[in-house]
Amino acid sequence: LQRMLSIAVEVDKSPNCSSCKIAAVMFPFILNIPLRSQREAFLNTMESQLLRCKLLEQLFQHSCDLPTTLPLSLAKILYFLNHSSVLLPYQDETATWQRWDEMLQYLNLLLMSYQNVILAFPLADHLGSSLSDRMDLIIQKVKPRLQADDDINHLEVQLKIENFISRMQQLLGQPLPLQITEKLHLLQ
Repeated sequence: LQRMLSIAVEVDKSPNCSSCKIAAVMFPFILNIPLRSQREAFLNTMESQLLRCKLLEQLFQHSCDLPTTLPLSLAKILYFLNHSSVLLPYQDETATWQRWDEMLQYLNLLLMSYQNVILAFPLADHLGSSLSDRMDLIIQKVKPRLQADDDINHLEVQLKIENFISRMQQLLGQPLPLQITEKLHLLQ
C-alpha cells in the first residue's frame, strides 16, 4: 500500500496536487484508526515524505480552533504547536498527557518530513515539481530555496515552546512528564 501511494504521488505532473488529493481521501480513515500504535505504524511507514506532510498537515489543521492559511512551512509548524488541541478522538481511557505526547510525536514527524521534502524538491515552489524536473535539478546540484515562512529565528521558537509549556502545565495541573519534555527538546 505504501509503495503504491508513493508511486501515485510521484507519477503525477504535480506531486503537490496529487498528494493533496490522496491525503484528503485518506484523512477520514486516519481519524478512525483506534490505537495510537496503529496510527504511528501507518504514518512511520509512509514512503512518500510529501504525502506524509500533507496528511499530517490535514490532521493539525483539523485540530486547530482557528485553522491557518499559511503554506506548509516552519512558521506553520510553530503555529500548530500553539493552536492545536488533542488530535484524534480516543476510544479508550488514555491519559491527557499521553494524547499531547502523541500530538508532539506527529509534530516532530511533520517537521522531519517537511525538511526531507525541502531537500528533495529544490525549486522555489518545491512542492510542485515533477519527478523529471527534480532529477534535472538534483543532477545540477541546485540548492533548495526556502519560503519566507521558513525564515524563523531562535527567539520565535523559544517563545512558542514556552507558550506551549505554560499551556500544558495549566491544562495538566502538574509539571510536564519527561516524555513531553523530551519531544519538545527534539522539536526545538
